[in-house]
Parts: sequence; structure tokens; C-alpha cells
Amino acid sequence: MKNIKKIIAKKRIQNTLRFLLGIGTFVLIQTIIQLTNPETDNLTSRIDQINTILKSNYYETGDINTGKMQDSALKAYVDGLDDPYTVYLDSSTNSGFQQEIKGQQDFEGIWAVVSKKDYYVQVEELIKDSPAFKAWLFPLDRIVMINTGSVKDLNINDAVAKIRWPKWSIVTLTIERIKKDNSKEIIRKDVIRDKLSIPSVTSKIINNKGKSFAHITISIIGEETENILKQQIETIKKNHIDGIILDLRWNGWGLLPISVEIASHFIPQGELVVSSKYKQLWDENFYSEWYGNLENIPTVVLVDEMTASASEIIALALQEQVGAKIVGKQSFGKWTIQTMYEFNNWTSLKYTIWKRYSPSGKNINKTGITPDFIVDFNLEAYKANGKDSQLDKAISTLESNL
Repeated sequence: MKNIKKIIAKKRIQNTLRFLLGIGTFVLIQTIIQLTNPETDNLTSRIDQINTILKSNYYETGDINTGKMQDSALKAYVDGLDDPYTVYLDSSTNSGFQQEIKGQQDFEGIWAVVSKKDYYVQVEELIKDSPAFKAWLFPLDRIVMINTGSVKDLNINDAVAKIRWPKWSIVTLTIERIKKDNSKEIIRKDVIRDKLSIPSVTSKIINNKGKSFAHITISIIGEETENILKQQIETIKKNHIDGIILDLRWNGWGLLPISVEIASHFIPQGELVVSSKYKQLWDENFYSEWYGNLENIPTVVLVDEMTASASEIIALALQEQVGAKIVGKQSFGKWTIQTMYEFNNWTSLKYTIWKRYSPSGKNINKTGITPDFIVDFNLEAYKANGKDSQLDKAISTLESNL
């Protein structure tokens, strides 16, 4: 009887092992791993554990690319901040990004600064009157397909190569756009590539009802912008002008010191233009240097949904310090500054280091500037006869203040 019981017990054990090894192998291995590798919250220790497990148990050991896996892990880790401007850049992406932010003025393409994030290529910045601008791409748009191919497995250099070249050809971009309610919209854009040389500042005199207004458009706030603005102002001052329209629409990026210099043409010396608060460094205040050449001239500032960053500094400072009226649409609301930390393996971390505050202490990050006069841009009227509804409102606003 005892022998029979032993035989039955032995068969039960064998059957149990057959089940575990045949159907529940994952359960068994998972249990063994949990017993031999205690839980840990340390990221590097967890990656080491995963590498040990995969090298010991992964079937296709030769397919393990730890460098690529670690880059993917680091990207996902940083993306967990939900800050679209903070991103881990692998060596290839970092190289492409550094080339883009140089702002080269002589290449064929769509003229947008982009970076690679997760499964998409993110539009970082746009240049006014560029092909990307004319196709109505927006900052933070996610390019998920270039023509008929997915960008998921492309590095930034390969993605840029597919978007650029040659002049007058068309590239079809499939865009994933995150709306304000966090829903996703899929849009297809046919963008005509072009070779451009866009001046950062242009101006013209508008004569209306016996009054003369200077319409100054600043499309880029770069290293040479303030010098070009000075030249434009010298030309403008040869005419008698009754008011200024400072057009910052579709101006989505720029250098903070240059924005302070531009504001200094309008704001009295020593008045605060913008302040900055850091996590680790001392807070900084930036004051007008006051050039005195646009003193007491009524000014209206034009903004739209793409007005961001340095151009928002100028618009808000002029509104608060000299009473300039703002016309257009709610601005973009990029009120943070990023810096780059370069690692020793050619990768980098682009991350938010500080926030900006207006002279009155406002931080408009993610909300933007609310215009004094909210005016939609009538695209159909503009296409039909060149009528600019927002510019017209700026002119009438100046007239009412004279």
C-alpha cells in the first residue's frame, strides 16, 4: 500500500513538473527570478538585472544591443517628465539637433527645427514664411510618417534627409497633433521644399487716413536681428511716423539677450524687461538699455498662436512697461528656457533650467499672452485679396489712440 502511495505521489509530482515546464514555464522562471533577484528602485541596478537575465535566458543572445536598449530606456525615462522641451538625445539625434539649431540660412528643405522623440519627429521651431509655415505646421507637431514611411525607427539624421531636398519637390508629412483637450488629431500635409534666405527684420510705411505707421516685422530673434532692426529704424525715422506696428506673429524662437536689446528701443532705461528664476543659480533680472530712438511713439504689437519664447518677452514687456496694445490671438506660451548637457559619449540632455517672469511677475508658460483685442486671422480673405484682418485692427487701434 505504501509503495502504491509513493508511485501515485511520484506521478503527481511528474505531472505538475510537466505542466510547469510545458504550459507554465514563464510562471516558473518568473518565480525563480523573483527569488534570486530582489526588487530594487535603483534604475541602474534594474538595468543591470535585466541585462543579466537576458544574457542568460534570452533565446537570440546575438540580437542583444545594450547600447540601443539603454538609449531607449533613457529616452523613455526623460519623457516621463511630460515636458515637451526636455529630451534625451542619443548620439545620432544630438548631432542632427545641433546642426538644426545653428540656423543655417542656405539649404533646401521645409525650414523647421526638429528633434527625435520616441516614435515621432517633433517640430521644435518654425521660420516665418518658410515652407513649413506656409503648410501650417505648428510647434510640437509630431511627424509620424514621411511620405509613406514611418519615422519610428529612423534617427534624426535619416529623418531630416528624407524631409529635405530637392527644391520645388513635395514631401508628404503625416502629423499627429495633440489638441488642448489632449485628444489626438491626424493630419496630412503636402509641403513644397524651397531654398530660402529670410531677413530677420523687414519694415514698410503704411499710409492710412492721413497718418503714417511703421509696420516692423521680426521673424527671427537671432544674433544679427538687433543690428538689422537698427538699420530699419534709421530708414523709418527719415519719414514722419505717427505709430508703430511691431509684428511678432509666427515668431517662435530666439535669444533672450537679443529680445532685451529689441525691447530697449521702446522701454525707458533701467525698466525691467524680464526676470528669470533658476533651480540652482541666482535669479536674474534683465533691464532696458534704452536706445531712445522710438520714445513716445504709440505702439501696437501683433501676436498669434505661434508667437513664443523671446517674442513673448518683448510683447509682454511692451504691454506692461509702455502701455503698448496687443492685437491678435492668444500667444503660444513658451515661458521656459532649456540648456544642453553634453555627455562623454556624444549623447546629450536638453532640459528646462529656468522660467521667465514678466515685469509684473506673470509666468505665461502653457497659457500665453491674452491680447487686448482678440482678432482671428481671416485666411480666406488673405488668400483672396491680401487683406490682413489682424493688421487692419492694429491700424485702427493706433488711429483711435491718436
